[in-house]
Amino acid sequence: MVGEDTQHPSGPFREISRLTRGVLYFVGRDDGLSRPRGFLGDSGCIIHESETNRTWQGRNLKQLSGTHDPKPSKGSPESRWEPGQAPHPIAPPALPPAPAPPPVPPPVPPPAPPLARATELPPAIPTAIPPAPGENPRTGSLTRNAPAAPINQLQIGQRADGRFDDEEATQKGLTDGEQNQESEGWDRWVSRSVKEAPSWLVSTMIHIAIILLLALIPLHREVTRSLVLFLGNADAGGEGDSLTSFNIAESEMMLGENDGESAEDLAVTASDLSVIVPELTEIGTQMAAPDFSIKKGLTGRSGTMKGALLKAYGGTDQTEQSVALGLEWLERNQISDGSWSLVSPFSSPGTSENRPAATAMALMAFMGAGNTHQTGTYQPNVYRGLNYLLRLQDEDGYFAAKSAGIQRTYSQAQATIALCELYGMTGDPKLREPAERAVGWALRAQDQGGGWRYEPRQTGDTSVTGWYVMALISARMAGLDVPSDQLDRIHQFLDTVQRKEGVRGPNPDGDQYAYQAPSQPKISMTAEGMLCRMYLGWKTDDPRITEGCGKVAGEPIVTGVQGRDYYYWYYATNALHHAGGANWRKWNDVMKEALPELQIRTGKERGSWPPEGDPHGSAGGRLYATVLSILCLEAYYRHMPLSEMANR
Repeated sequence: MVGEDTQHPSGPFREISRLTRGVLYFVGRDDGLSRPRGFLGDSGCIIHESETNRTWQGRNLKQLSGTHDPKPSKGSPESRWEPGQAPHPIAPPALPPAPAPPPVPPPVPPPAPPLARATELPPAIPTAIPPAPGENPRTGSLTRNAPAAPINQLQIGQRADGRFDDEEATQKGLTDGEQNQESEGWDRWVSRSVKEAPSWLVSTMIHIAIILLLALIPLHREVTRSLVLFLGNADAGGEGDSLTSFNIAESEMMLGENDGESAEDLAVTASDLSVIVPELTEIGTQMAAPDFSIKKGLTGRSGTMKGALLKAYGGTDQTEQSVALGLEWLERNQISDGSWSLVSPFSSPGTSENRPAATAMALMAFMGAGNTHQTGTYQPNVYRGLNYLLRLQDEDGYFAAKSAGIQRTYSQAQATIALCELYGMTGDPKLREPAERAVGWALRAQDQGGGWRYEPRQTGDTSVTGWYVMALISARMAGLDVPSDQLDRIHQFLDTVQRKEGVRGPNPDGDQYAYQAPSQPKISMTAEGMLCRMYLGWKTDDPRITEGCGKVAGEPIVTGVQGRDYYYWYYATNALHHAGGANWRKWNDVMKEALPELQIRTGKERGSWPPEGDPHGSAGGRLYATVLSILCLEAYYRHMPLSEMANR
């Protein structure tokens, strides 16, 4: 048998005297010399003592064969061994005392348990080598480990008591892996196996586990009836901040083109609001009247609540794309001082400048999509616009000193809306005092008859009054104090402009509204008057509201130049959205297609709406038409539905 002699590289082994475990063997060489080499180990390994450092090493005999050294060296005839001669043991020579044994190395971790595989693994995976003839099949198998040691050489550590690790394990009938498992425990064994496994194998197992877990999660959940969204602050300390609920129920509002569709998009989380807990109800269960708080009216403009309301009330990807394009146009046309203009730098400008009004309207459009001076894609634009308005405000809360003529009153109301909404959305304490000053000015300007017009305490008209109603409701949504008696007084004015078809003069049963007391009803004033009534507490199922909404829904948005009226469309969209039901669906089915179709899609004015044909288009220009169109397409989520508040 031939094998490499690491101690005497000048010649190979020829024979081994005996292959009995624990018996001293000697090696015959071609030169006739024989000398004791060591003991034969249990697993077919020659365990010999190094002449240089006296450390024990193993030599595997698997590769040994009967070939001869072609150049045998000569030796002493006295010790020459002849082929065919029976091997004879010789007494081991006296060895000098062994030095203190080295520290016991840590046990070799067992190989990782085999894995079931559908395909062949790469050849780099450690695999077991079959035992050589004569080796113990339980302990003689070697493993291909790191290339630090040859595959035919196994390092065996010696313990302090002079015994070898594999020897004791064999006496107990245990393999190396079983010995480690018994001493370390299964959990430690698994941990060590994972740590020492190849990184690609660990990564593969982790990804498989994740895929299996994801497969257990339902990918489609159909919500067939109603959804209740509970709104409030998780850390609310006062009764006024307790949770309130908003029911997107199986009502007429939810039926129509979306019948049978999954409402999974309505399942929302607490990522954007303090607390939103969806709760499903049984079929046919009647929901109690929700405690809808006006303070929650601004909470649907961003995050998962925005997506839920968009889906619930008929918004589409196309409507959202139009909003995005419109906001991009506004961003491009903001002036360096933070303001916006009605007359530049775009085509089709207005005939008169009113920067406070233009800036306030642009801010309303940005905030309607969830942007504030603190967060959002257009945070820098909102921040600059806000600073522009704050620089305009005087100690009395007045913003419109730079506006011209009758436009001042519109500017003041719109700036108040923007400031109150921004304070309500962010709670920024720096905005509270400016917002309160603006609200104070509006309350002082109200006429004794309940309305507003071009000058403070002037007999009101429906157009200007509608903007101030929105300003005071926005203040309440922001948590600011607005006296109830002054809100109730607005009903007195609306009573004077309420009309019934075929009846001359004001009529309490009327479903239409006029511009002023002596005027005839108009469809735009009807939409604005109904919106004010609902903001002030009328129920949406009031016959005067439902009949008026039917008239408004009968005059939908048009795409031609004739009949174009952005002001009417703005108030009609908001009134019908808050009233809900079939009239809203009828209106929205047209609006969600017509307004995106009207939007400019190419060129310098891409994202804007054309003012041509609008009765107020020449005065307001392109920015006026663009802002009101954006506000229409944001109606799905800009304010929480007033129908719930009115039905309390």
